[in-house]
Amino acid sequence: MNDFRNDIKRLPRLLLGLVALATGIFFVRLSYLGLPPWGVFHDGLYLVSGIGFGYLTQLVGLVVLVLSMVLFRTKIGIGTVMNVAIVGPIIELWEALWPFATDTLLEQIPVFLLGMLLMTFGRSLYISSELGQGPRDGLFVGIARTTRFEVKHIKPAIELTVLIIGFILGGRFYVGTVLIVLFSGYLVQWFFNRLGFDPKQARQHSIRSYFQQKEPS
Repeated sequence: MNDFRNDIKRLPRLLLGLVALATGIFFVRLSYLGLPPWGVFHDGLYLVSGIGFGYLTQLVGLVVLVLSMVLFRTKIGIGTVMNVAIVGPIIELWEALWPFATDTLLEQIPVFLLGMLLMTFGRSLYISSELGQGPRDGLFVGIARTTRFEVKHIKPAIELTVLIIGFILGGRFYVGTVLIVLFSGYLVQWFFNRLGFDPKQARQHSIRSYFQQKEPS
């Protein structure tokens, strides 16, 4: 049970990272300068299906998680579960409580930049807690670990793919989407370096491992 006790101590880092991630996504959307690539994908699915944006975010996350588990043996940790459970609701909460709109470019640009920084920092922070990455992050970390390519190359490739699919479905994007595709991978890698975290060497803790621990006789 030592792993479980140690992981509990990492929960504040995990929670702070997820809150920062959700807040960053909200501010990027608020800027109206372009959704993140996965956001364009979800937006395209929303236009086709009529299912709510938040629900689609969680549904797509579950599908991606299953694929990454099968293909790359992604572990399900506390962070994986909490990512699926709380990121969407935090975004919805921000949308319900935030009273201001961004009507001019002078307002939109700093809001977008703040959102992109918060989004990439939050993603790096919660992954570095080693409590299990979220479905989409597990996919690019799993590919990086398997292929030995850097995250800064893998992440933009995946996001460009879902961006194209989202655009074909009618999802909306703008210049901010292009900036996120080009620079978010480098920002995540930079934050990983600042945090002293190497995703190719890290051991993400799974919930299953807690039940495999044996008490000393």
